[in-house]
Parts: sequence; structure tokens; C-alpha cells
Amino acid sequence: MKTKLFTAFIIFSLCFMLSKAQAQDTEFNRSFGIGAQVTNPAGISMKGWLSGNRAIASVVSFNLSENNSSFYIHGDYLTHKRYDTPGWDVGFLSYYYGVGGRYLWRDAGFDDNFFGIRLPGGLNFTFTDVPFDFYVEMAPVIDVAPDFNFGFTGGLGFRYFLN
Repeated sequence: MKTKLFTAFIIFSLCFMLSKAQAQDTEFNRSFGIGAQVTNPAGISMKGWLSGNRAIASVVSFNLSENNSSFYIHGDYLTHKRYDTPGWDVGFLSYYYGVGGRYLWRDAGFDDNFFGIRLPGGLNFTFTDVPFDFYVEMAPVIDVAPDFNFGFTGGLGFRYFLN
């Protein structure tokens, strides 16, 4: 379990450094955001902008208990397309899609490791005056290990952008 938590810390640190080293959302000068996602999976949500319409997003979640521990992480490469919303002074709406991967480890009396491919899509509302956004997404997941399986994940969340 310590190895899994250490791995999560390394991945989080690399995501943070990568987002700082890359370009920012040029229109609003946003680079790295952190927040929370509820639903499936619920956890810490992060997003790093690579350019004005490309970003890397991730969610990390863990549950530590005596008989039912779990660790979840996914990372996605996303492309954003902005809707024309004339007259909206408070913010703007965009949709996004992308591709990514996920890793899920569960210890419920036996060890389960799942590796899968994600195809996320969603809506994102970005405020213009405050470094904050809300999003809703859905992602079909194709598990490729240990067995081939198909399912869905989705989430509702927010992020605060550190400039």
C-alpha cells in the first residue's frame, strides 16, 4: 500500500511540474488548477493547460480502510472547443473530448488491478473574472487488464486555478 501511495505522490508531482513547464491558457493566463470531483470517481481533480485549447486533466482518489482499501487515478489529454455565447459577461461554456488511461487498485479480501482506456467528453464552464471552473463529464472505459471489460465513469467537479 505504501508503494501505491508513493506512486500517486510521484504522479501528482509530475503533473504539477509538467503543467508549470508548459504553456498556459493564453486568454486567461491559467496554468494549473486543483479542485474536487464528486460521483464516480470522487476525488482530487487537477488540470494543466498546454495551450489555449489543449489540457491534461487527472483525478486521484483513495480509500484506506482495514477490509476495503482502494486507489484510483486517471489522466486524460483533452481538446476544448468554445461555444459562442454572446452577452455572457460572467464566463463562457466549452465542450471537450479526449483520450486517456486509468488505473484502479482494490483490496477487498483479494487484490484487483484494473488498467483501462478512457474516452472522456464533457462540458466546462469557465468564469472570466475569477480563476474558477465547473465541469461535468462522462467517459466510456475499456478495461484491458486483467480482463477485457466495458463500463462508464463520470463526474461533476470544480477547480481553482493557481496562477
